[in-house]
Amino acid sequence: MSLPVLHIWPGQWGLWSNDPPCLAAGLYLQLAMPGKFLISYCTNPDLSPSGVLPFLTHGREVVSPLSPIIKYISGLKGDTIDAGLNSFEISQKIAWCSHIEANLGDLVSYMLYSLPANWVNLTHRTLAYSLPVPQRYYVPGRIRGTHRPRLEAAGLWHQHVLEPSDLLPSKSSADHKEKIAQAFQREKACQTARDSFELYARLLQSDNQFVYRGRLTSLDVALAAHILVILKPPFPDPLFSDLLVKSYPTLVAHAERILQKSLDLPAPVHSSPNSHSISSLFPSFGNINRTPARSDKSDEDREFELVSWGWTALAVGSVGLYFLAIGSPLAWK
Repeated sequence: MSLPVLHIWPGQWGLWSNDPPCLAAGLYLQLAMPGKFLISYCTNPDLSPSGVLPFLTHGREVVSPLSPIIKYISGLKGDTIDAGLNSFEISQKIAWCSHIEANLGDLVSYMLYSLPANWVNLTHRTLAYSLPVPQRYYVPGRIRGTHRPRLEAAGLWHQHVLEPSDLLPSKSSADHKEKIAQAFQREKACQTARDSFELYARLLQSDNQFVYRGRLTSLDVALAAHILVILKPPFPDPLFSDLLVKSYPTLVAHAERILQKSLDLPAPVHSSPNSHSISSLFPSFGNINRTPARSDKSDEDREFELVSWGWTALAVGSVGLYFLAIGSPLAWK
């Protein structure tokens, strides 16, 4: 039977993916079945049955997101890296994984999509580089927009709105107030990060390499994946990265240990993150006969498809007008 294929967002800086759930899926498969799966870089979540990455294909099976992937791989192998845990520890592990996805997920999103310097000079450029034309011109902004409600709810969306009365004095006074607001917001974000990092650092006893009795589990993988995405990218504004390195060496060492353990095993085959087919220019042709149709499209999804078709129609129309103006290339001599 063919090998399972894991479809994930592309990564850089020594990471298979810059998306924590995708990176966690890659690390889990690598540790559970090294060299016995393939990695395919994907930039179209619509190919996934859940509408998000990662997803796993194996024969006729298509599984997504992360938790069902782990469950499927465990059934496929007949065991799991969590096999040594008792029923209480399994329940505890599931709760901690959900907590990490919510809390550390907010911190990762803040670093990637909220801090202006990181978004403009790193995240946007990285996403655009991985996408074909014309998607690279509008998809990064759409992705950032999906993170905004989550960050606003957590109080981590980076924005400052000055009141009209603040704009009346001199420009230097307004700039001073803006700097104070920015400093206050950054300290608030740092305190949120400290609260989370302290909590997870307590999971790791000083004499244990991993959370449960020094034995590697999927909880270690989930924790490491989020820490690595904060730690490894060369952020222009390394707010949480510096905090981790200076104040939480236990978390840093744990994440590096998981990554190194995965690198010491036989590597899976990777597809190129920059190979884009002509079909990727069309908004829906790419997922015909590959995933179940989803009729519950939001207004944002419908707007995205409309923009995609608009770009496609504009490109085809431009080519047609060009040849109409200069004549058929078959007539050139």
